Amino acid sequence: ADLALYRAKAAGRSRWQGYTRELRDALAVRRALESELRRALGSDEFELYYQPQLALASQRLAGVEALLRWRHPVRGLIPPGEFIPLAEETGLIVPLGVLVLNLACRQIRAWREAGLTPPRVAVNLATAQFLNGNLADTVAQLLAGYDIEHAALEFEVVERTLLDRNQGAVLEQLTALHAAGALIALDDFGTGYASLAHLKLFPVHRLKIDRSFVADIHRDPGDEAIVRAIVQLGHAFGLEVIAEGVESVAQLEFLRLHGCDLVQGYLYARPLPADEISAWVRDGRRPPEAQALPGRRSEG
Repeated sequence: ADLALYRAKAAGRSRWQGYTRELRDALAVRRALESELRRALGSDEFELYYQPQLALASQRLAGVEALLRWRHPVRGLIPPGEFIPLAEETGLIVPLGVLVLNLACRQIRAWREAGLTPPRVAVNLATAQFLNGNLADTVAQLLAGYDIEHAALEFEVVERTLLDRNQGAVLEQLTALHAAGALIALDDFGTGYASLAHLKLFPVHRLKIDRSFVADIHRDPGDEAIVRAIVQLGHAFGLEVIAEGVESVAQLEFLRLHGCDLVQGYLYARPLPADEISAWVRDGRRPPEAQALPGRRSEG
């Protein structure tokens, strides 16, 4: 009955759900994955991949987004869509978030020690990270340990985080990070219900157009209108605008024509492990050996 209740709640209001053997099996799989995730946090199974972000005007590398990957010893590479939601449900996203920050800072330090000038690294923050402990202090301690300044990082926050009932705590932490020199990007913009007041209240530096709007901008008048409006809105507030999920020249040209500042997506590169992204960091743009890479749909 408990399993059926939670499945009905997850599906939305005014629904019924009977107990099935599949529910039991799904719970067993979930519990096993959660146990494996807890074990993996104490091992060395997680790594970061990086996706380039390019300035449209210069076509130069402006930053990279750090994306977590779990290399399971038996199952191989587990897609983030399989374990990130579970981590958020169980609260494991908090220690996982600290791990991501550690890995990103370690890579920035490694690039610098190799004589490279790394671009800004964008790291995703989950809502729970704002509500468990002092996020700004944790970031400051990590950066000090690696002798890295706040400006080396950009924190991506999904739009729904600004609407959390603990909005005051979120604002306090973001303001502290911003005051220390970090940049704040509002991710998945346009998919939630953030108002113009939120853009004025929160210390946001950049809006990130969700890939769902970019996918059909050259075919769907509605998506075209949304993308144009987001770019105009961002610029009206003095913010940069970046589009994710760019996979075709047609999408790129539309974004260029309408003044989008930055882009990322499979038209340029898939998320790459550190040793492969280092060529981009070295060249400051798409390296010659990456010019012929075919575009493929990103999994995020």
